[in-house]
Amino acid sequence: MRKKKVDPVAFGKLLNAVDRLAPDERLPSPCIGICQINAKSKFCDGCYRTIDEIAEWGAIGDEERRSIWRVLKRRYAERRK
Repeated sequence: MRKKKVDPVAFGKLLNAVDRLAPDERLPSPCIGICQINAKSKFCDGCYRTIDEIAEWGAIGDEERRSIWRVLKRRYAERRK
């Protein structure tokens, strides 16, 4: 099976879009269609979530989703260094 090419710019654009959402707007899923868990970091190469964060996304509320987005922003920044 061929792996999809990871485009870090796509996730960066999604992060910027989420920053512009009003506090009462529902947050989108961080998924950008690159679903590959990195064996070393244990994060998805596309959205930077863990398996647990991916699995629970549909069942959690907006406050928890905002919390995960804040964590994803840090992970993204760390990985871009």
